[in-house]
Amino acid sequence: MAAMPDPAARTRQVRRVLRLVLWMNVAVIVMKVVVFVMSHALSVLAESMHSTLDAANNVFALAMARVAGQAPDEDHPYGHTKFETLGALALVGALSITVFELMRNAVVRLLAHSVPVANIDGLTLGIMGASLLAGIFIARYESRLGKRLGSDLILADAAHTRSDVLTTLAVLVGLVAIRAGHPMADPVATLIVAVLIARTGWEIVRGAVPVLVDERAVESQRIQRLVMAVEGVRSAYGIRSRGRPGAVFAELTIAVDPDLDVATSHRIADETERSVTDALGANEVVVHVEPFE
Repeated sequence: MAAMPDPAARTRQVRRVLRLVLWMNVAVIVMKVVVFVMSHALSVLAESMHSTLDAANNVFALAMARVAGQAPDEDHPYGHTKFETLGALALVGALSITVFELMRNAVVRLLAHSVPVANIDGLTLGIMGASLLAGIFIARYESRLGKRLGSDLILADAAHTRSDVLTTLAVLVGLVAIRAGHPMADPVATLIVAVLIARTGWEIVRGAVPVLVDERAVESQRIQRLVMAVEGVRSAYGIRSRGRPGAVFAELTIAVDPDLDVATSHRIADETERSVTDALGANEVVVHVEPFE
């Protein structure tokens, strides 16, 4: 497993990725706005709003990444990495507003049985297809670098971008149906967009909440196996861990031969910390030493 960069370098890389993605999202927005101006389709407007939200989220994520990259201080001895996870949850709030507005407009049109006629031609479909390919590239790029950097913000934004890809595909299919003479496909595609966005929000919540409530980050059995492989350790217990990949904190107690001197016991504890830190890519591992009974 590749070593994680130091916190300052990681923060710079996270912000560099988010800045690049921001500009790519702006390009996608421009394409979708052009399609809306040409077609006047509600689903395209919804998709343009979704992509605009992507860009706004990138701006917000850049600010959150800057805060999360600050070094530990007296008030935050474990660092500021949870601000990234908190920022991911804030993205869900923005997603919820988008879902509500899209569903409201689509349902009103369906109940009224009145859908404005959209103008769909080959150029419109071509531009929408280009925005779909751009979204696929952005999503894969973010996912790869988010995993490499262990960044909740990038991974959350990648999930949002993946939803944008799905919604763009749904809208594209809807535009084809409209061109084939089925105007009601427009609000139906809009509802599909809303459902897919809601699903993305749930995935973000499911990944972020365990970090915020300090759910176990690593199975205690795995840590115990690592510790017991260290020469001089007789037993290991009181194993706790929290955090997320790239920002794991662990604490445990080891028991050593009671006849060992302090210096030797301290050396074993140091070796245990190094072993667990290297294997988990942890930020900090605290080892307490007790005599074996």
